[in-house]
Amino acid sequence: MTGFASSYLSKHKVLKPTIPLPPSEKTGFIIVIPVLCEPGITEVLDSLWACARPKKETEVILVVNAPGNAPAEIHDCNIRTLDLAGEWINKHQDPSLRFFVMNELLPSKDAGVGMARKKGMDEAVCRFNQAGNSSGYIISLDADSRCDPDYLTAIEETITNRPDIRGFDIYFEHPVSGTAFPQNVYNGIIQYELHLRYVNLYLKYTGFPYAHHTVGSCFGVRADIYAAQGGMNKRKGGEDFYFLHKVIPLGNFVDINTTRVVPSPRESFRVPFGTGPAISKYLETEAEVLTYDPGAFRALKQYFRLLPQFYKAGDRESTTLTDPLHASIREFLKINFFLAAIDEINNNSGSAETFCNRFFRWFDAFRIVKYLNFSAREFFPKQAVTKAASQLLRDLGYTTPVDKEALSLLRRFRTIEKASPPMTR
Repeated sequence: MTGFASSYLSKHKVLKPTIPLPPSEKTGFIIVIPVLCEPGITEVLDSLWACARPKKETEVILVVNAPGNAPAEIHDCNIRTLDLAGEWINKHQDPSLRFFVMNELLPSKDAGVGMARKKGMDEAVCRFNQAGNSSGYIISLDADSRCDPDYLTAIEETITNRPDIRGFDIYFEHPVSGTAFPQNVYNGIIQYELHLRYVNLYLKYTGFPYAHHTVGSCFGVRADIYAAQGGMNKRKGGEDFYFLHKVIPLGNFVDINTTRVVPSPRESFRVPFGTGPAISKYLETEAEVLTYDPGAFRALKQYFRLLPQFYKAGDRESTTLTDPLHASIREFLKINFFLAAIDEINNNSGSAETFCNRFFRWFDAFRIVKYLNFSAREFFPKQAVTKAASQLLRDLGYTTPVDKEALSLLRRFRTIEKASPPMTR
């Protein structure tokens, strides 16, 4: 097999496709959905079926998976899931929106959402490679999520207007009321989503250029970029964060705010961190969700403002520049060998702009998370998310809701993020 992804496929996947039916040359989108014991699988399928059809053809790949050592009830549940999906697909035939199922028994040591997502995305890039379409997009969705009817057309419109887009994330809203879950689950997800939006907006406020949501059910990447970046990783959790922060710094990554994904607020122990575990932890005590103190972000903002001055600065000058910074930044830089990093970046930068770009490849999203956790332990204890979110609104110049309740704050944050012009990096 030859094509744009042949080198990647020869290293990372058996070249023989899992799905026997060849792809259409008109396929522009392939949606990959990991599935583990999902008796409600038809709900996400119904959601996609209700979508307005884009001009390009779309495929959906369900990756029904389980570790080889999973309990018998998991395997039995997967069998029922396969039956439900198969029956649904037989009744829903449309050449412009085709559905396929992969049944994957994963090695126990690698089994997890990362490996399942990788299996499906590798299959997708294989199909785009067969079709000779390096500019097709692989879209990630979850089995317990839903999407709005304009989901596919909004994605296509964004890409049509910006054909250079390498990847994107999609606006999301968790359900915050209803009868599908107990009220305490809704209380938990309101605060957790508020935390996610608070962190993302504060990072944008600091000047960090790669601030985007990294939610597994809400992103897409161009097929050639997926292959060039070595594909999805096998992490059992956080695979979306780690993968996307390889793609985002490449540039031409956008926020699509013109449609919506509705992820589930259900608790889960399937992954070590993320929405499911966060809700499980909340339900243990129902104490208010904590987040990073605004002081940590203000310290980052002060630091990032100085970056151009570090260009061509020697060790003594760099040390002098850091003296006015908050102690949390100074101590973190020290344990991260800041001076050596600045020297290396300067030695490979011909302009202040190049210096700043290279700097953020070093002080990247992973290092920012490490800093936030370090500062929370040593300098800025975490605080209630409603208190922190109210402070951010004031810092951004917005009025805070009168009641300062989590739901009111979340609605304000949603409005701010959805109304923002598409953020491109």
